Order: sequence, then structure tokens, then C-alpha cells
Amino acid sequence: MSQKIIIDTDPGIDDTMAIFFALNSPEIDVLGLTTVYGNTPTERGTINALRILEIASRTDIPVYAGAIKPLESEYTGKGEFVHGHDGQGNTNLEPAKTKKGTGSAVDFLEKAIKENPGEVTLVPVGPLTNIAQLLLNNPKIAKDIKEIILMGGNALSQGNASPSAEANIRNDPEAADIVFSADCEISMVGLDVTNQVFMDKEHIDKIVNFDSPQTKHLKKIFPFYVDFLSKFFDKEGMATHDSSAIAYLIDRNLFKTIQYPIVVETLGISRGKTWMGTGMDQLDHNPWEDRRNVNICIEVDEEKVIDLIIQRVAS
Repeated sequence: MSQKIIIDTDPGIDDTMAIFFALNSPEIDVLGLTTVYGNTPTERGTINALRILEIASRTDIPVYAGAIKPLESEYTGKGEFVHGHDGQGNTNLEPAKTKKGTGSAVDFLEKAIKENPGEVTLVPVGPLTNIAQLLLNNPKIAKDIKEIILMGGNALSQGNASPSAEANIRNDPEAADIVFSADCEISMVGLDVTNQVFMDKEHIDKIVNFDSPQTKHLKKIFPFYVDFLSKFFDKEGMATHDSSAIAYLIDRNLFKTIQYPIVVETLGISRGKTWMGTGMDQLDHNPWEDRRNVNICIEVDEEKVIDLIIQRVAS
């Protein structure tokens, strides 16, 4: 049976490939897309999500707009230098012909989970504001979520938005800490593995030289992203962040995980850092107390993950 999922996304360039990857995978039944600020403002991201589904000929999948800012701070818009002013590499997509769903992203998430208790996996690949708001509105709903598989965080590696923090978590640390306290299974596919899943020019060429509407779109939007990441990593290519979360959903045997609870730092220079609770049982004050263990990805078979992505996206 296919796995029912909802992708919570800030549709930038890596989100786009991850959505195509999920849509092209028979193991996955995408119930909807919910949008959030991050790589681009929510309004722009919602248009992008609609256009991505149009390109994929999947306008049967609804899109619902979500949070426009973090829970306790303001949206800074810093994703634009990575993804372009439009979140799609400054390609200036045509306006979407389809319309977003009526109602909010959080309302849609709650309805889908209640209608399919224990069956829906949430796959947030942007800031966690929508998921946190869902849990704040209805704390008991966590028991009906099958799993939260999130792209974000960094357990052992350094950050990419600051020396200590990964971008999705740093965009709303308060929301992330609420999500990591949820009473459901959580898997963190963070920088410890996504930086290792690095597509070089040969990998990218296999995708962009394939002739399909999806890969033609990726060919247009990849250059902006690859240019930035090639400079960031000092080698040509791109880390494959969001698609790694989809790969984990499909085949978690490609990843090695460890199990520890997570607390997110919300203050100071390490704001947004995902701290593992390792060996802290003897502390008088244990911040990780009463939190479930998270499946934290620390190693990955990067070539097999890349091969799986190429196989599904370029097909």
C-alpha cells in the first residue's frame, strides 16, 4: 500500500525536485501540499506549489496556504539569495491557472489526519510553523499522526544558516521545539546526511537532459541554485536536502539513525541548534525529560539515494 503523506513546503528549488520525486514514486500518495514562508514568501510559495503540480499534471492534489511568519518573530526573506526572488531561480513562472484550497493549511492538516487516523505522515521540508500551530491548536492530534519526517536540523555537523543551526530550524526555533516535543514518531533528516547527498554535474546532467515537463522545469531553475551551492561548498554541484527526506520515507534502510530526544535552542548564538539529549539522565534539570526519542539520521548511502532520486525524477 502507498503511504499517505502531506508535504509542508516553502517551494524553492530543492522543494520542487522533492515534490516531483514524491509524485513519481508509487510508494507515496500525496494528499496535499501546505505552504509556509522560508525560501520565498508564503504567497509566492503557494503560487509555486500550484505551478509545480500543473507541470506534473497533478492538479488533483490540493494546495493550502499556511503561516506567513514565525510564531514569535518576523520573516526575514533571506532564502531569496539561494532560490531567487521568485523561489524558482528567477525564472518568472507563468501565473497558476489552478487555485489554492479554501481554508488554512492547519485546518487542512487537521482534517486530513482526523479522516485518516494513524495513516498520514507529515513531511515538512521548510520551517515548522504550520506543524507547530497544528499541535498548539489540538495537542491530542499527535497520537493520530503516523510520523513526522522532517528535513531540518543538525545533530553532529555544523549549521548552514549559522555556525550552529540549520536554516529551516533557525527560521522558527520556537516552532521546531514544539514539534520535537510531540508525542508521535519523528525522524530528522538533517544536514548530517543531506550535505553528503551531493549531486555533481554528472548527476545533474542525467536529470536535466531527460525530456519531460518536470525535468525541463528543473533545467530552468537548477542553475541559480547550483551556482550558489557550488560557491558555498567550493565544488561544483548541489547538496540534496529536501529530496533526502523523501528518500528516507521510501527506503530508510539507506540511512543509519540514532535515537535521542531533541531540544531546540531558542536563545543566544546557538539559536536554532538541535541539541541531542545524550547521557543527561543525571542532571538535576533535564531539558529532554518527557520527550520521545527522535530517529536522527547520521549516515547515508549517498550514491544509492542519488540513484533513486534520478531514477524517479528522470522518468
